[in-house]
Amino acid sequence: MATNDIEYLAKHHPVYLERVNRNYWINFILLSCDSAIFTFSLAMLSQDTILPFFVSQLTQSKTLVGLVPALFFLGFYLPQLLGAYLANGRATRKWIIFGIAVAERVGILFIALVAQFALQLPPPQTLILFFTAYTLFAITNGLIGPAYADYISKAIPRRRGLFYGVMYGLGGLIGFGSSWVARYFLDRYAFPANFQTLFWVGFAASFISPFIIAAFRETPLPETSAPQPLRAFLASIPGQVRQYPQFLRYLAARALVGLGLMGNAFYALYAIQKFELSSGSLGIFTMIILLAQSALGFVWGWLGDRFGYKMVLTAAAVCLGLEAVLALTAPIAELYFIIAFLIGGVYAATNICDPNIVFEIAPPHETSRFIGIANTLIAPVLGLAPLLGGALVDLGSYPALFTAVLVISVLAWVVIRRWLVEPRRSLNSRPPQAPLGRGGL
Repeated sequence: MATNDIEYLAKHHPVYLERVNRNYWINFILLSCDSAIFTFSLAMLSQDTILPFFVSQLTQSKTLVGLVPALFFLGFYLPQLLGAYLANGRATRKWIIFGIAVAERVGILFIALVAQFALQLPPPQTLILFFTAYTLFAITNGLIGPAYADYISKAIPRRRGLFYGVMYGLGGLIGFGSSWVARYFLDRYAFPANFQTLFWVGFAASFISPFIIAAFRETPLPETSAPQPLRAFLASIPGQVRQYPQFLRYLAARALVGLGLMGNAFYALYAIQKFELSSGSLGIFTMIILLAQSALGFVWGWLGDRFGYKMVLTAAAVCLGLEAVLALTAPIAELYFIIAFLIGGVYAATNICDPNIVFEIAPPHETSRFIGIANTLIAPVLGLAPLLGGALVDLGSYPALFTAVLVISVLAWVVIRRWLVEPRRSLNSRPPQAPLGRGGL
C-alpha cells in the first residue's frame, strides 16, 4: 500500500522518485548497517539496565536512578524541534547527520572518562559528572533524529515497514553479541572496572557509524520550504499543527504510551533485588530486550505495511499492560525475562510507529518539521515518566509503580482504539497539496 507522502511525490516529482529508487538498495543496506553498528554501542549504555545499575552503585535514591531514562528521553526528544530547524529549508540531510553523529561520540567519550575516574572522586561528584556527560550524549542523539528520519523517508520510498524491521532486526542481532560481552565484563570484573571496560568498548565501536554515514547516497529534494528565522519557525508551529487534527490525536495517544514507560528502568533492578540475581543478569536483560526489538521489529513492520501503524501502537499499549501484570504476579525470576521481551516489543513498536505515522500525516516537504514537533511535544511526558516511577518507589513501593503502569496502559489502549483514526483511512489527515518549488511556503 503506497503511503500518502510517496503518492504525492510520484504525482508531482516522478523524476526525483526515479533517481531515489536507483539508490534504494544501497541506502537500504547502509542505513540498516549504521543502525546495527550503533546499537552495539547503545547496548553498552542501556538506559533500562546498564546505566541505572551503574547509578545505583553510587546512590540509594531511586529518583536519581530514574533520572537516567528521564535524561535519555528528554535529550532524545526535546531537542528534535531544533534538529528539525537545522534541516529546515535544506535540500540535503547527509552532512547534517554526519556532523551531529561525530559530536554524539564526544558524549560517549566523556561517559567513559567519568567511569574511569569513579573511584578517585566522591560519589556525588561522580554522579554530577556522569549526568552532565550523559546529557550531552542524549541531546546529540536527539538532534540527529529529524534529519535522519527525514533522510529515511526520502531514501526509502517503499516497503518502509520491511526496512524498519530489517534495521531493528540487524540491530537486535548485533545487540545480542554486545549483551553477551556486557554480561561477561559485568560478572568478571568488580565495580567500577566492569563499567569502565563496557564504556570504552562502546566508545570504540561507535566510531564505525560516521564512516557508514559518509557513504550514504542522497538525492537532493525537489521541494524545500524557504529557510526561516528561528522565531518565525517556532511561531508557525501552532497554525500548522491545527491543520492536522489527526496529528494532535496521535500526540495524545503517543504521550500516554510514553507515560507507561515509567517502569522500564526498574524491572531489572527489582528482579535483582527480589531474587538476588548477579549483576551479569543485566546483560541477559539487555540481550532479551534487543532480541525482542529484532524479532518483533519484523512483525510490527509487516503489520504496519499491511494494516497501518495504529495497530502497532495498540500493540505497544498491550505490551505495557502485560509488563505490569507480570511484575506484580511473577513468583520466579525467569518470568522477568518475559518482561524484558515485552520492553523490547514496546520499543520496536514505538520506533516503527513514531516516524511512519508522521510520514503519513505530514506534507512530504515538512516531515522534518513535523517529526521535530511531535518528538518535542511528547518529550516532557517521556522525561517525567521515569522520574515519577522513581518517586513512586522511593515514597511507596515497586508494586505501587507497577500498578500505575497497568492503569496507564489500559487508558492508552482505550484512547488509541476509540480516538485515533488510522491515517491511511482518514480523509482529513492531510489537506490538499499543491506543487511547491524551492522557496515555497
